Amino acid sequence: MLNKKQSAVMYWCCITLLMLALSLSSKASATLINSTFDNALTGWQGQVDIFDGVNELFFVDVNDFSDFSNNFSTNADTLFLSTDFQGADEIFGVYLFQSFTVGASAHSLSLAFSAAADFFQVALFDSSANLLHDFNTDGAIANLSALRGQVVSLEFAVGDTNFSLGDTLTVSNIQLVHTSVAVPEPLSFPLWLMALTGLWVRRNSVTSTYTLR
Repeated sequence: MLNKKQSAVMYWCCITLLMLALSLSSKASATLINSTFDNALTGWQGQVDIFDGVNELFFVDVNDFSDFSNNFSTNADTLFLSTDFQGADEIFGVYLFQSFTVGASAHSLSLAFSAAADFFQVALFDSSANLLHDFNTDGAIANLSALRGQVVSLEFAVGDTNFSLGDTLTVSNIQLVHTSVAVPEPLSFPLWLMALTGLWVRRNSVTSTYTLR
């Protein structure tokens, strides 16, 4: 039988596919919901890995975040994920994610994060489990202009592999930026037409003056 450390290595290898299967199986929101965490964790989905001293349970759905208050918390536009005890249980894997449809005017998605963990992930995936942007290696800004109309998943994860809980991931300042298209003012074309007409009248007036001479 695999011990905790051996099984941890195995499940981290398939973390992305399992999370994506669950996150993208539900209906994606039309845009990213509650990205500032003003309404706690409304709009987000969570999962945990639990060791009860005998058995290990992977990717257990969190129906009520208050049941795992030591692992999920928010404050002033900031998300905190932590491996920690919840009662007598070891919560050694913590996940938060949300799938959404990239809007027609979406330009980029950016965020800030810090981690002190054996394992952590801050990433954007498409509906085929392809990694689109790893914020840890690819930078703090993900370009969304080529993904408009597609369903994507923003995912955060933190995990323990050395039997010492207290691994943390902090995410803040999530910004979904849209392009702004300059719209001509209503009077710009009429003014241009009036100016052109004025030039035409002036030109003909000058021509007539030279003809009369």
